[in-house]
Amino acid sequence: MRWMSQRVLYAAAFAFLLLYVFPYQARLNNPNENVRLYMTAALVEEGTYAIDGMRKRWGWVNDAATRDGHVYSVKAPGSSWLGVPGYAAYLVVVRLLGGEFDRTVALWVCRVTATIVPTWLWLVWLWGWFDRQTRHAPLRDAALVSVGFGSLLYGYGLLFVSHTLSAAAAFTAFALLHDAARSERSVSSARAFWIGTLSAWVTVLEYPGVVASLVLVLYAVRVMGFGRPLLWLALGGTLPTLAMMHFQWSAFGSPFSPGHLMVENDAFRAAHEQGLYGAVGPSWSSLHGLLFDLGAGLFPLTPLLALGVVGCATLLRGDRPQRVAAWVAIALCALTLLSIASMNNWRGGWTIGPRYLAVVVPFLAWAALDPLSRWAERWPRAIYSVALGLAMVGLVASGTPSVYYPHLPPEFTRPLPQLIGLLLSHDYAPLNAGTWLGVNGTLSMVPLALVALGLVFGSVFRATGLRSGAVVAVASAVAASVLAAPLLAAPEEEPGVPQARAFVTRRWTPSGLDRAASIEEKLAKSDSSGLPSGRVEGLLRELVSTYREEGRFQEADRTDRRTR
Repeated sequence: MRWMSQRVLYAAAFAFLLLYVFPYQARLNNPNENVRLYMTAALVEEGTYAIDGMRKRWGWVNDAATRDGHVYSVKAPGSSWLGVPGYAAYLVVVRLLGGEFDRTVALWVCRVTATIVPTWLWLVWLWGWFDRQTRHAPLRDAALVSVGFGSLLYGYGLLFVSHTLSAAAAFTAFALLHDAARSERSVSSARAFWIGTLSAWVTVLEYPGVVASLVLVLYAVRVMGFGRPLLWLALGGTLPTLAMMHFQWSAFGSPFSPGHLMVENDAFRAAHEQGLYGAVGPSWSSLHGLLFDLGAGLFPLTPLLALGVVGCATLLRGDRPQRVAAWVAIALCALTLLSIASMNNWRGGWTIGPRYLAVVVPFLAWAALDPLSRWAERWPRAIYSVALGLAMVGLVASGTPSVYYPHLPPEFTRPLPQLIGLLLSHDYAPLNAGTWLGVNGTLSMVPLALVALGLVFGSVFRATGLRSGAVVAVASAVAASVLAAPLLAAPEEEPGVPQARAFVTRRWTPSGLDRAASIEEKLAKSDSSGLPSGRVEGLLRELVSTYREEGRFQEADRTDRRTR
């Protein structure tokens, strides 16, 4: 009963962190989301995969391919399919109530029904599964927070995209197989069917997931053998695979072609024509960028995952099911890394971290639990401090950009000091529940931070007591500060950074609530309010400084002329 009440509390916290904020930048025209929304809308309203009608209605969007005079999304179809029920329900409600269709609301509905709710359900399940892997609740929470809210999975779990769901499908299939192997019981037909379905959906959601799908199928054969469960596995995997092939055949003329060679963007098409759909071979620079880059690397932005490498080694010393599971995780992570490092677009464009490596995140977190649990048997408080400190770094380095601006331009080589710090100090905040309640700016994001910190430290006090928990919390904060120092250190101003800051701040949604807008409002009212001339000049100088910090030099020069 106590375990269930804890699970309900954690589920509520997960829901709050996923639903409180709506990071939407209307003027960005994010193709990663919008091309999926266009396909969902076309399926519901026109019964076709072609997005011609949606582009005429809503405007041009990138990441589209052309064939026989029609335009199609070049993304894997999974997320667009998942968005259909929510989009259709929204249309029905609008028509029944006689309201006006709002594309932003439609996108929010698709985010909630097709991404956020599945992500929430997965995290609730993952909390219970991690709880069974370790008897140390603080370590469970450190791993869970690092996966769900301290990694790139948080940002992509808030958007109408597929990276987080693809990772969730892969790891759930793996966990079901791992549990079956540990129990030494035959796999039921129903479980085999769902393992097959989930393994296929990894690729249906995200084309690069094909590597993980193949590894999971081989693992399933190893666990199940060649019997009746394998037939159910094949059936579960065949249905979504056939559906994806139907999409590709209808859109691109071949069930085996994902359409990337038909992309209408000349630069993108030329990149895909190199090698095998853009796979030209791994390089040291791509491997370093994916894993160690301080602005976008997997380990700096979610450092607990680095212990997953150690965990894979310690798991190989376990019993046979553990060893097999470890080899599966190693193969899946290594092959995924090599395949992405081989791509000429391995960076992934405007992104939080290495988005194409999303599938490896839960596997490395699971592996990290093994050495952490072993060490915690001897030095519990010290290991809790380290693990929770690592989770806090993930919250800051990956979680904060996820809720503020989950599409970072590559010009930001240190996103925290170059953009996020400025957004916080200049009172920029994304749309959130606080905004709708009349609380604006950075203050509106405080509840989100408090709930996240509660997730990190809540179990420590239950596990160690109030006094020891306080010691661990302080030690964790110190460890996090040390580990995050390189990420927070502002480099010398680099070319393109001021322009990128100006791009973000000029187009910010919601507008008119930031520091510059507040100063402008005070100046506009200065004549009627009778402010002293000295106060007006001070406001103008503050506005000039604010604009320059944001890279908005044209606005700064215009304001500077007003001071003279």
